[in-house]
Amino acid sequence: MTVDSLFNILLIILGFGLLIGIHELGHFLAAKWSGIRTNAFAVGMGPQVISFRKGIGLCFKSTRAKVIAKYGKDANDMTDAELGEHGISETEYSLRLLPIGGFVSMLGQEDGKPEEVSNDPRSYNKCPIGKRMVVVSAGVMMNLLLAGLFFLICFQIGVNFEAPIIGEIIPNSPASKAMALGDKEIPLESGDTIVSIDGSSVATFQNIQIAGAMSKPGVPLLLEVEKQGHKATYEYSILPEQGALTGMLEIGLMPAMSLTLRHGNDAEEALAILQTQYPELDELKPGMTMIEACTPLYYSRYKEEAFKPVKNLSELRALYSGLVTQSILTKWSDGKTSLVIEIPTQPELNILRPVGIPEDAPQNYELGFMGLVPLPRINYILDASPNVGTFEQGDVIVRVDTLEFPRMGQLRNFLTLQPDGELNVTVLRDNEEVSLLATLKDGKLGVLLANALDVPITAQPLEEVLKEVDGALVPVATPIAGYQILGGSRFVAVYDAGLGTFDQDQQDSIATWRWFLFNVDVASYKITAKGPVMLVFENPTKNAELVQVKLDGPVYPIQGQTTPLAQQLFEPLYVTRSSRGNPIKALQMGFDETVNMVVMTYLTIDRLFRRTIGVDQLRGPVGIIHIGSKIADRGMSYLLFFLAIISVNLAVLNFLPLPIVDGGLFLYLIYEKLFKKPPSIAFQNAAAMLGLGLIATLFIVTFYNDIARLVG
Repeated sequence: MTVDSLFNILLIILGFGLLIGIHELGHFLAAKWSGIRTNAFAVGMGPQVISFRKGIGLCFKSTRAKVIAKYGKDANDMTDAELGEHGISETEYSLRLLPIGGFVSMLGQEDGKPEEVSNDPRSYNKCPIGKRMVVVSAGVMMNLLLAGLFFLICFQIGVNFEAPIIGEIIPNSPASKAMALGDKEIPLESGDTIVSIDGSSVATFQNIQIAGAMSKPGVPLLLEVEKQGHKATYEYSILPEQGALTGMLEIGLMPAMSLTLRHGNDAEEALAILQTQYPELDELKPGMTMIEACTPLYYSRYKEEAFKPVKNLSELRALYSGLVTQSILTKWSDGKTSLVIEIPTQPELNILRPVGIPEDAPQNYELGFMGLVPLPRINYILDASPNVGTFEQGDVIVRVDTLEFPRMGQLRNFLTLQPDGELNVTVLRDNEEVSLLATLKDGKLGVLLANALDVPITAQPLEEVLKEVDGALVPVATPIAGYQILGGSRFVAVYDAGLGTFDQDQQDSIATWRWFLFNVDVASYKITAKGPVMLVFENPTKNAELVQVKLDGPVYPIQGQTTPLAQQLFEPLYVTRSSRGNPIKALQMGFDETVNMVVMTYLTIDRLFRRTIGVDQLRGPVGIIHIGSKIADRGMSYLLFFLAIISVNLAVLNFLPLPIVDGGLFLYLIYEKLFKKPPSIAFQNAAAMLGLGLIATLFIVTFYNDIARLVG
């Protein structure tokens, strides 16, 4: 852990302590206003470090010893007259060892001990009910006021949020299947801007995520979308579904990315791993921005004029989509230096849904073409992998135990069902089969897999895949169904049957999947009266029999090209929410955001009961500190915004009608007002025990969730 990380954690702990301290300060100020005797006000928890009492002064630890030594008894045992006679204050102010929270001690009121009342006229229980209501609710009001103040400051400074622009669309998600209302030929695309959801304007990408997570089960969202490069908007009706990773309702969109490489430990580690796989990217550094790009073919013709400006990841992908190219040339700059890097490309495969794979399987889809799927290749071996020294980068997996020529998703699903321990694995290494004894731990080999597009061999083919027909997934035969192509079959040739018959001696052998894909894709669009396209495979049988596949019409086209630069490497495209220096507007924005967060917190509770948000999504103090420490890296405005959100959550949760918390105490006061007496001590004790049990259970669950996330 770095020094910066430790500093950020300390900053969040102090901020979290400030929120609880402000809450208690609200109770304290209201108690003073109400005339209730306040014996102590503490900032922090645990043993006292220093304390102050008017008439005694500043003391190391508590002032109690000095008061007793000087006046013969504790200040808490003195009457108001005695305190006035000695010239000392009724309140001891202290700073405690642990910088989390604080408390106020009022005469006649002690949390969890309703029997601790007093006959003193200045005690809490003798105070008029209206004033006690103010005291009880003052902590919540202080948290809301603090949140509003923090939001105001943030909007005066200006806060960057992810723009409501679509980046990637998650495969098989609701968004991936959506078509514009009234026109079934217009899908959502990368670069589209979401203008509104259910009539409410969308300012940030977080609004989109929250709208999905907080949607009512079974009720679709109506999205108004502006297509990239068009002023016209289109409407999409999308029913959110539970995400496999988050467990919450979502529509399946990722935010758009800029072309500036991220800073931060996670992003820098990902870039380092990528550079291990692709040495041509070694010169890239965090903070660099891609500013222009072109294809090598255009550069060979037009030189520097071939480069075109690119502003975001969507524009970069649009530049090379649909082209057949081995690489693209890119220009990068960090403001001081610039460089040109040639980035390799690879075909973007289709998403194929195998029949019979459960939705909740570790991977319920494959990436392939016409039912043909590449073998998995080991792209990187993690430092913590139990197979360091066993596998080598570039090994292609052809056999794992009894599973031969596995598809990538098939392999992942198979491994999760196996017990930990040793496993027989066969790989292709330098075109030779090598048998290894690998170690499986928690259903994983500790490696990163990629599609072996440099090997002209297919994994186990899919003769049927699931396709959506009238809203339902139904099995559909793939173009290679019925030809008895086996896992391990090698591509031999692609030719136009109208121009002749296949002659193995006259055909150049296919060197890679890339060669095969582009030739099939191009040929399939050239089917004319000359005849169909023929594909030739060599099955891995004893006689190496040839299989010829006849394609009578266009097949599913490949999606285009992709590069190894994943969107997680880049900073998001940002939109700045700012009052532009207008304090009145900042005040309004701060108020609106506070109200929005209050509503959102109540909606979260509602969705917990509806079970569209799982208990495993809740975070406790450890999780809050972990998230906050990452947010603190992004600057003071982000930190204040995060603390404002937590402050609103504290206010709402504290005012829920539950025993122990302020909301439960407020209910007791309403009861006392109506029935002229407080609830019985027995009832309050039982309710207090129930409340403590609920809080303890919540703490245990959230603590477990937090630790499980950190360990995972």
